[in-house]
Amino acid sequence: MPDPLTALSIPGQSPAPRRRGLVPAALALGALLLVAACGSSIPAASSSPTGAATPAGTLSPGVTADPADTMAPATRGSSPAPTAQATAAPAGSEPATSGGTGAAPVIDAAWANLTLTDVRTGQAFTIADLAGKVIFVEPMAAWCSKCKAQQEIAKGSVAALPDVVYVSLGVDPGESDATLAKYADRSGFPWTYAVATRDVARALADAFGPNVLNPPATPIIVIGTDGKVTLTPFGEKSAEQLVEIAREHGAGV
Repeated sequence: MPDPLTALSIPGQSPAPRRRGLVPAALALGALLLVAACGSSIPAASSSPTGAATPAGTLSPGVTADPADTMAPATRGSSPAPTAQATAAPAGSEPATSGGTGAAPVIDAAWANLTLTDVRTGQAFTIADLAGKVIFVEPMAAWCSKCKAQQEIAKGSVAALPDVVYVSLGVDPGESDATLAKYADRSGFPWTYAVATRDVARALADAFGPNVLNPPATPIIVIGTDGKVTLTPFGEKSAEQLVEIAREHGAGV
């Protein structure tokens, strides 16, 4: 049977060669078109080596992530969380105390910070421990009649006031705690009694002079609610004078 391609050749020209490769080329082109059409329907998610789908946003090995993509969705583009700030106390404020009147004043007198012993209870204390009230300190001796008369006046006036502390301080080195305790109980004086140690007596003399250790001079030292220390004039004071001294130093009388 004659070759159709040869039969269609133009007269006067040589017959066109057989195009034996035409069919395979057409088949290859068709295969490529089929692959392209099928590829458009493949899901975007790639499969992991185990066959499980790789979650969206997971990068392939060797791919560098954009720093912005590493932020959690809730924080991306949002302002940083506020930082808690400590609230400072108002300037000049003081810690509250049980009495609500602020901190007790500091009594910096050397003798007031030396340890004494209550002759009745044996409890150690200092005059500075009593800060915050009006403090009467009376250097005295059990044998001193003027001292006892002054204490009788104090008993009926300032010694009984709630914002006054009265302390009788034995300055005779020959008197013991027991002697002073017996004197106080026999006389009915309920306030604190203590024997001045050698260091306390020396500190008192350094602060006020040697006459402060002379019981018949009836010395009385007063410490106000502000911590100020005052040696009152020597000599016996009346009840009115004692109350006035207490008032001048902060007692609410």
